[in-house]
Formats: sequence, C-alpha cells, structure tokens
Amino acid sequence: MASKMDKRAVLRLSVTVGIAFFFLAVSMLITGAVLPRWIELFHLSATRAGRLFAFYYLPYVVTTFVSGALCDFFGKKPIIVMSQAFLALGFFVVSLAEGFTTIEWGIFLAGIGGGFCEAPLTGLLSQVFPGKEGSALNLSQISFGLGAAVGPYLSGFLLARGVSFRILYFVPGICSLLLFGLFLRERELFAFGNNERFSGKSLKALSPFAVFLGMSFLAIFLYVGAEIGSSAWMSTYFVRELKQNIALGGAAMGVFWGMMTVGRLIFGILARKASYPLLLRIAVILSFFALLGLNVTRQVPLALLSLLVLGFGFAPIWPLIVAWVAKHINSLQATAIGLTVASGGLGALFFPWFMGIVADAIGLRWVFLVALILVAVLFGVTESRLFRRG
Repeated sequence: MASKMDKRAVLRLSVTVGIAFFFLAVSMLITGAVLPRWIELFHLSATRAGRLFAFYYLPYVVTTFVSGALCDFFGKKPIIVMSQAFLALGFFVVSLAEGFTTIEWGIFLAGIGGGFCEAPLTGLLSQVFPGKEGSALNLSQISFGLGAAVGPYLSGFLLARGVSFRILYFVPGICSLLLFGLFLRERELFAFGNNERFSGKSLKALSPFAVFLGMSFLAIFLYVGAEIGSSAWMSTYFVRELKQNIALGGAAMGVFWGMMTVGRLIFGILARKASYPLLLRIAVILSFFALLGLNVTRQVPLALLSLLVLGFGFAPIWPLIVAWVAKHINSLQATAIGLTVASGGLGALFFPWFMGIVADAIGLRWVFLVALILVAVLFGVTESRLFRRG
C-alpha cells in the first residue's frame, strides 16, 4: 500500500501510469478530431462515420469485461503489458492505412489495447491508495484529460496546416511501444496490492453487492455514453453545422478536455473532504445545464462556453463512480472495477453511433440532445437510495 512504498516508487507509479493514461486518451479521442477529414476524404455518411467509434469500443468493452478477472487471476503486469502492444499495433495500422476499412481495423486493435489498459491501471491505483480512491483517481485522470485535450487540439491544428493524419497516429504508436518496454521491465510496482485469486467460488463474494453494482453499472453506462458521444461529435459539429474550420473543431475538443483536466484537479482536492454523492450531484447538475445551453445556441462563443462548463461538470463523474465502487468492494476489487469500467464502455460503444443516426434523421444541430437525456437519467440514478447508500 501507499505507506509501504518509498517516495521513489510512488513517483515512478505516478509518472508511468500518468503517461499510460495520456496515450489511452489519445487512442480514444483523436478519432473525433480527425473524423471531419476522413468524412471528406472517403465521402462518409454520418451513420458510417459514427460506426467507427463502435470499432474502438466493441473490443474495448469485451476486453474490459474480462480484464479485471484476468488481473485477479494472472496479476496486472501481463495484462497491462499486452494493452500497450495492442495500442501500438492499432496506431501503426491506422498510420499505414490506404482505405477506410483498414482504418476501422486499426481502430479495432487500439480498442483491444484500451480495454486491457484502463481498468487494470485504475485497480492498481485503488489498491495502492486505499481510503483515498476518490482523490487518487481524480488526480490520475488529469493526465487522461491532458491527453484528451492536447491530442484533438494538435490534430486539428496540424490537419488545418496540411499535415497527414498518418503522422498523428504514428507518433503515439512509438510512445505506446516505449511504454510496452517500460511495463515489461517493471517489477516493484506490480508487487503491491494483490487481490484474492479469481475463481467461480470467490465470485460469490460479490453477490451481496449485486444491486449496488447494478446501479453503478447503469450510472457509468449513462455517463460515458454522454461523455464520449458528446466528444466524438464536437469537432464535426463545429465544422459542418457551425461552419468553422477544422482547427477550431479540434480547439473545441481541447477546450472541453482542458476543463475536464482542471475539474479533476479541483474535485480531486474536494474529494478528500466532501462526500462522493454530494460531489456527483453538483457535477451532474452542472453538466445538464451546460448540455442544455449547447442544444439551444448556434453562436460559436456561447457553444464554446457551454463546452467549457460541460467539461468542468463531466470531470469528476467517472472517477467518483469508480471510486464509490472501490470504496465498498474489497474482495475481487479488480474484477468489480473491470465490470464497472466495461459498463461505461457499453455506453461509448452505442451512443456515438446512435448520435450519428440521430444526426442523419433530424439534423446535426440536434446531435447533443441524446447526451442531455442521458445526463437527466443519470441524475435520477445517482440520487437513488440504492446508489447513495452503497
């Protein structure tokens, strides 16, 4: 645990996990920034373009569902090492692709890597910092937010200046390959916080928490659907609906994820003192009104302001839900966290694609209406007695 780790090991854990989360965010969100260019190059419909996100999140969901159990059975190291191998391979396939079908398969491989990455890293932090899960997970997600802000912003900036999308995927591929080597050599960090070994018999230990876990799965399904769905269509919305250039589309995503980073820093500090359900209530209400503003305005400055507030509101929701689960589940904690994160992946798998269908059916201007409805339902779930009592 944290008290048994020297400062050098804690620093190495923070830096290594932080870099991994940074490039995990890049793998998830750079596609939304590049998508307007692919729509133009390959003459894609909104439905076909939205399906691309399913190519990432379908394998992500499957591998995340099993990643927690695999970590409890084999340990976290081989799973995290494997995640970086798939991420690197996915990045390289996209960077070398000549047709859109190859791009889809590259995104698919990156999704496998992402699924083997997020839950094991989250479980590792929860075990190393027991009792401080909310603060630790919020602060660790700052690096995710930085990757999510910098990746799309730089993508839009470089694409607007004629840089090929291939470079935007090749460079993260090199970085994931380096992380593969770094995790492969690491020993000390993976010696901390081993869980009960996974088995069918030990799985019964989770049965008393079935209702609580079900509510948590639903909450994170709704949230991630709203977050990833909104992020996936931001750049395309600004480029095709508000008639802005692709650089501003990437900058809009940068504003959103930049405020996610600021919000996670602030809420990470608040989580040391305030209750997780209270912080969740504040965050969900802020998110609802930000999405309401995004749906009613067609003015670029107001849309950017709505994204700024939305990023701040969305910021702590994922870490707080996962921390709430980690706080209440001790036996097979990695399995419980893996199932929770995978439930969020189901939302990311379905809703970006569904929002593309909505855009084709009633117009791109209403693409964020889906996210508004999801957040309204999320408020009801997180305010329910079954969720709040744990």
